[in-house]
Amino acid sequence: MNAEVDATPLASFEAKWSAAYPAFALAQRFVRDDREAKLAFACLVFEIEHAAFGIREAQPAAIKLQWWAEELMRAGRGEARHPLTQALGARIAASAVSPMLWQQAILAALSQRDPEPAADTAAWLDAYAPLYEPLGAAESTLFGSDAAATASALALMRALRETAALPVALRDGKMPLPLDRLARHRLSRGDLSNASPARADALREQLRDLADRLRALLARSALAAHPPGVIRATMAAADAVRAIRASNATEPLAALDEALGRLSIPAVWSAWRAARRSRA
Repeated sequence: MNAEVDATPLASFEAKWSAAYPAFALAQRFVRDDREAKLAFACLVFEIEHAAFGIREAQPAAIKLQWWAEELMRAGRGEARHPLTQALGARIAASAVSPMLWQQAILAALSQRDPEPAADTAAWLDAYAPLYEPLGAAESTLFGSDAAATASALALMRALRETAALPVALRDGKMPLPLDRLARHRLSRGDLSNASPARADALREQLRDLADRLRALLARSALAAHPPGVIRATMAAADAVRAIRASNATEPLAALDEALGRLSIPAVWSAWRAARRSRA
């Protein structure tokens, strides 16, 4: 992995992940205190997620995650080499973040590549906890955010993206719909490969469920009421709108895939309000 620092290293990572996550670009406008470090941490989470979920081949993903494990340990000793960990280095070295948190997150990222089918929605979301709970705890230690709310938001946003990636997930042997949902809609794994009214209904149910959970999280937690949570609150609010709008579409999977690549006016407005609340 290239650890050379160019003239604007953080800007390049911010641009990279803003292109992949349009709501991240909006969230950046509301980050004030410790801006460089907070944006660097968000980009670091994106890098770990990409290795866990976005790299198809197992060996390159494992190599990248192992590199990050070593780099985070170096950062804890004040020896960071990557631009993102360099931006966080002094804070990590001076904080009480346990090295075990980084190790737990990296090991969990590896395990996400071969998950077991989930019996129900609770089990499906719980499967993301080993990855996002240590990352939420690290973020809380570094910036004072709400660890549980952060972990829940990250898990729900990931679940939405894994739903959108249904064809890829099936190809790779994963099952991004809980088994009880398949049973309710009389679907088998093989049925999910082809569009059908039953598949569309199952996806609508899943998207409404995720939207409801995101909205409840924003309403009840410190995520949208505390400045350190501004990035998560902005992105979660946009995802809630995307999920509910896709659930009302004739073909929810296509609608969700399109929605995740852009920000509609309702999504922008909802994200803007969540960001403003977290800055109040």
